[in-house]
Amino acid sequence: MPQPTPFNLSKRFSQLIGRKVTFTQTTAALATKIKQAYAVYNVPPDETAIVVQADLPLLGSFAGALVGLPDSVVKERLGTTPIEELLRDAIYEVLNVASSAVATEGRVVFTKMVTDPVYIDGAASNVLRKPDHRSYFNVLVEGYPGGRFSIFAPFSPGKIVTF
Repeated sequence: MPQPTPFNLSKRFSQLIGRKVTFTQTTAALATKIKQAYAVYNVPPDETAIVVQADLPLLGSFAGALVGLPDSVVKERLGTTPIEELLRDAIYEVLNVASSAVATEGRVVFTKMVTDPVYIDGAASNVLRKPDHRSYFNVLVEGYPGGRFSIFAPFSPGKIVTF
């Protein structure tokens, strides 16, 4: 499955939140203590999955910019359990719109977000454990904290893989 490019991801997220967003491709990083979020996408008709792993503060930055919350408020609201409804809904909206950017062809449907990978099952669990394709990015968001954004995808037969 062709992988998304930093340019396309930067363009899509910048358009979505109305701020400059820069994705820079990088290599896998060591585990971090920053809380993570996992977005699961269904890829019909094969019923395969794509999983995005991102720093929760980065998703908060996207969501905060989308709804006009300053960074200090975003940090405060990310610290609550469960995440406050306005911010959570904005994160879901960002992840839903991102479905068109995490894959370069075909239809991809956002199905859920979790903060603990134990809640990922089925095809998505297999992809997260043993992805055929991995893309890692460092992300900067104008006026907000950036973070790490990773895309894990399965092999897609009959399609040319380009990196």
